[in-house]
Amino acid sequence: MNDLITRLGNINITNIYNQETLEETVRKFTSIIEELWYKHARQVYITKHSKTWWNKEYSRNLFLY
Repeated sequence: MNDLITRLGNINITNIYNQETLEETVRKFTSIIEELWYKHARQVYITKHSKTWWNKEYSRNLFLY
């Protein structure tokens, strides 16, 4: 969160005078969010041991998926 707050705080929003500068600012924002998402997100693997409520129906659905 600190990295996110710092990086978003560094985006200059005082010079948004037209559509082009607004779009560039939004691109910077989305780029930061995307970069940090992939940096900190983790891959989750669903298995039959993932949840206590797992049953044969869920196993079947996972197999079909």
